[in-house]
Amino acid sequence: MRAVRLGAVLRNTPWLMAANVGNAAVTLAAFRDSTMFAWIALWTIFVSVLAVMTGLTWWRTKDKPPRQTASLRGVRKAVIYAGVLSAMWAVLVAVFYFHADAQQKLVLVAITVGMSGGGGFALATIPAASITFGLFMGIGSALALTATPSLVGMNLFALYVIYFVIIVKSSLSLCQSLSARVRAQLAADEQRDVIRLLLNDFEQNASDWLWAADENHIVQRASTRFFELTGKREEEVCGHPLWMVLPCREGDCRTMRNMNGPLGLRQQLDMREPFRDFELCVDQNGKPGIWSLSAKPVFDEMGLFAGYRGVGRDVTAAREARSRIEHMARHDPLTDLGNRVLLGENLDQALTRLAHFNESFSILLFDLDRFKQVNDAHGHGAGDELLEKIAEILGSFATELDTLARIGGDEFAFIHSSARDPKASAELAERIIAALEKPFQLTTGTVRIGVSIGIACAPIDGQDGDTLMRNADLALYRAKADGRNRYRFFDLSLDRAARRRNLLEQELRNALATEALSLHFQPLIDAQSGKVVCFETLVRWTHPTLGPISPAEFIPIAEDAGIVTQIGGWVIRQGCRIAAGWPQDVRIAVNLSPRQFNSPGLFSAIKNAIEETGLDPSRLELEITESLLLNTTGAVESTLAALKGLGVRIALDDFGTGYSSLSYLRKYRFDKLKIDQSFIKDIDTDADSRAIVDAILRLGRDLRMSVAAEGVETEGQFTLLRELGCNEIQGYLIGRPQPLEAITPFLPEAAA
Repeated sequence: MRAVRLGAVLRNTPWLMAANVGNAAVTLAAFRDSTMFAWIALWTIFVSVLAVMTGLTWWRTKDKPPRQTASLRGVRKAVIYAGVLSAMWAVLVAVFYFHADAQQKLVLVAITVGMSGGGGFALATIPAASITFGLFMGIGSALALTATPSLVGMNLFALYVIYFVIIVKSSLSLCQSLSARVRAQLAADEQRDVIRLLLNDFEQNASDWLWAADENHIVQRASTRFFELTGKREEEVCGHPLWMVLPCREGDCRTMRNMNGPLGLRQQLDMREPFRDFELCVDQNGKPGIWSLSAKPVFDEMGLFAGYRGVGRDVTAAREARSRIEHMARHDPLTDLGNRVLLGENLDQALTRLAHFNESFSILLFDLDRFKQVNDAHGHGAGDELLEKIAEILGSFATELDTLARIGGDEFAFIHSSARDPKASAELAERIIAALEKPFQLTTGTVRIGVSIGIACAPIDGQDGDTLMRNADLALYRAKADGRNRYRFFDLSLDRAARRRNLLEQELRNALATEALSLHFQPLIDAQSGKVVCFETLVRWTHPTLGPISPAEFIPIAEDAGIVTQIGGWVIRQGCRIAAGWPQDVRIAVNLSPRQFNSPGLFSAIKNAIEETGLDPSRLELEITESLLLNTTGAVESTLAALKGLGVRIALDDFGTGYSSLSYLRKYRFDKLKIDQSFIKDIDTDADSRAIVDAILRLGRDLRMSVAAEGVETEGQFTLLRELGCNEIQGYLIGRPQPLEAITPFLPEAAA
């Protein structure tokens, strides 16, 4: 800053010195006839010598480059010089004004005022020097003009003071303006240096490259990075059209179209408008790549187009990364099949083709059979390995027009766009079922699974995605209900069944909330005495408009809806309350579903029901099925032990079917075994059934368990069971399930 201020003064030095010499000569001429001429001549010589020496100093340094810095010492020297020079002129006025005539006084006043203004402005960039110069000149004038009491002299001095204030104010303003301009220039220089540094670093290290072209799209210059990427020399690039020097992969860049739009490169340049991210396929050392160009048009001072300034970058890695991200967003990470996102997008596209071109298609939903057993027996790692193998097999059935997606753990969806009729989809389903029936060799061993398939065809089964997926899911549900490892097409009966199922679920929740359910009781009698020893509690539901709903229909709905536990809890509470009023030798039996048994609040619910009703725990009999014991856990074992500790009886229902195993009888102490009615119905005609029943009865006696027979309907069955030693009999021969008021006749007999 000091250097700039001193430089401004130095540039004014020749003119200031010339003014000093000229004014000294004028003064000498004005006093040529004065008696003080000799003294004025001496003063003139001194001033002229000082001015000439200063001028010579300036002459020696004028060709040197401007100094970038200046010390405070240099500023002080300027102030001292200004003081010396102005003191010389002050002496002229103060000393010789009294010896001058009127014309000479006028010359002195004029010269003083002129020198004050000229010197003040010449030294304005150094306020201290400017003020010093004017101050000394003012002191000399004051001594001359105020020494004699003259109105003119006083007025002139007053005007000089005003003039001096203006000079000082102007000097300070000029200095401030210069300082602001210098600061702005320094900031601009620094910014320019930073930009130059960044550009140099950009061109040396960045993957991007700069380019410039004239109004004819001829390349004027390009950064080093461009030459490195293309392997071309500067003379092979500059002077040629931009589209001729780019290493386009597919043909000439003049016809190469933007990957994200319809415009070719030359057409884009001819538009003379800014553009961003114009992507081109290029050849990079024999490998495909993608370059992105962005540019801004440049116009001259006349507003005429002067070319482009732009930047190019290699976006191959970014596009590959984006492609990977897009792929991950639409594909399953384990099987690399599509996911729900891709399925939804392609389903929308298929529906669009259906609407515009009447191209029909089908949706197949797959659900693997016995997949859970594979996970349980072989581990989740084996399950993942199996899914990968299945995905590979399913992929072999898909064409380019089809879409295969994994939409859940073991659920898959297939948009069969290449199908033109339901028969083709049926054939595809048959081939998939046959392929997945074969054993799979995993690292942990050989496994066998199956697949259930639901099919919905567009447009006959729906013309929107939600409807088609829902209908395919209903068909899948039917396939699993019909025995699994098969396919089913959607039909309207499935829709009606689904609507009834949804209605029943809602109404069942209302019935549970309003206690609209009821209990029926079926008696069990002692085979020897014929007395009633127990009533099995069965829940019944009569809807006010739909009429009686079979338990075989609403219990599975309650299982799927997750409210079977609430229903079971209500049955236990109501059953205990009712049984508390029966004779002490009559028990009550309640069935527990596996889901209800595994619920965390089962033990507390049973204990609270017993305590609230006062029922003897030994009069409560809980019936469980063998399916509960198939995959026993610590929770199942602890719950059974807690219930036994409470004094409740445990009965094993439907013994002899499903997954019967004698290990259950050794591991758990049951109070009763109930023989399934499938063995009872032909016991009096089939020797094998009779042998099985006899073996179960012997087993029960040896293990000190009571044995009950279910489904007894004839006197012959009853007589044979009694002869074989069966303890309890249950069936239509004894009594059907009836409401509470209808079982009263059985109770006195039991109390007798």
